[in-house]
Amino acid sequence: MNALRIALLAALVLLLPIVTGGCGFKDIDKRFFVVTMGIDPADKGAKGYKVTLRLAVPSPKNEPGSSMSKVVSTQATSIAEAVRLLKAHVDKELDFGHCKLFIIGNGLVEKDFKPSLNWLTRRRDVQSIAYMAVGQPDAQSIIQIQPTTERYPGNTLFLMFGNDGTNTSYLTHVYLFDFIRRFEENGITPVLPIIRGEKDGYAVTRIALFDDTRLIGTLNPAETETFNQIKNRSKKSTVAAMMNGAPLIINVDRISSHYKIVKANNDHVVKLAFHVSGLFEEAPLGIYGEDWGKLEALFNKQISGDIEKLLLKFQKAGVDPMGFGLRYRATHAGSPQTWQAWQKIYPNLKFDVKVRVKIDGAGLVK
Repeated sequence: MNALRIALLAALVLLLPIVTGGCGFKDIDKRFFVVTMGIDPADKGAKGYKVTLRLAVPSPKNEPGSSMSKVVSTQATSIAEAVRLLKAHVDKELDFGHCKLFIIGNGLVEKDFKPSLNWLTRRRDVQSIAYMAVGQPDAQSIIQIQPTTERYPGNTLFLMFGNDGTNTSYLTHVYLFDFIRRFEENGITPVLPIIRGEKDGYAVTRIALFDDTRLIGTLNPAETETFNQIKNRSKKSTVAAMMNGAPLIINVDRISSHYKIVKANNDHVVKLAFHVSGLFEEAPLGIYGEDWGKLEALFNKQISGDIEKLLLKFQKAGVDPMGFGLRYRATHAGSPQTWQAWQKIYPNLKFDVKVRVKIDGAGLVK
């Protein structure tokens, strides 16, 4: 019996190389790791997509300016076909497992681009936790930028989007899985940060607004910061007010935001409470001797006006990036009639914004 077991084990060991020999594994030195991917519409007169990839080239150095990468681009009738055509431009297998950012060109998002998301959701080596963004004027020009301070390919964008480097209230982080979910879910609409190219780097200060299919508007930097404060409770931010023509700027130390939807006098009202506290970062001389209660009331009035103006902009555009509709569906009976009722409510929804600003100090005065 033992002899039989030994014989079977020996046969298994002999067959193992035959079984594993047909797998598609390739060593690292035979792979090109895609770090950023851009998708644009095909050039005028052609149908399909233009796909641009930034490929990491390994380097023994790890210092600013030592980044090495290869950018390849082609166009085809589908994204899958374009990726396979790009394999003919390189000598190694393309691996998307390390791709942390997918950029959709501005020309593509201005029309119905939902079919382009199909490849991103089905490709097995595309990470759902990758970031999404809009490239202006197009994705290809953004990917072709080679920042002089990069330590390795894609390092600049990874630090910006991953919060490992800069922390800014003008950048909204959107994951691929969340972006897809917002397209499919009733009651919340997608947003994406907009990347603009500069001489040796990037600028991300605006947000793109989408309906169920395409881009319909953008937020300016001030509106973007306000959105991140009320939606994402961004602490690395400021709140501002004007007093006699002079700016008053408070650096946010603590922030909170919450809301509820109530019905009053046959009208549905969003009651939003926004609380902020912090120190003065910029203010006229002599601010320490002012009545801080009046200053706080000044902040309350101006900030509540800015928030209400932003919410009305969303309502007028017919988008709901705050997810008011999702909250309504979650707090009412789950049925198709609930969503239909909300579609009639939202255009006439009222907003009641209450802001409370607390000044903790005048900052350092030398």
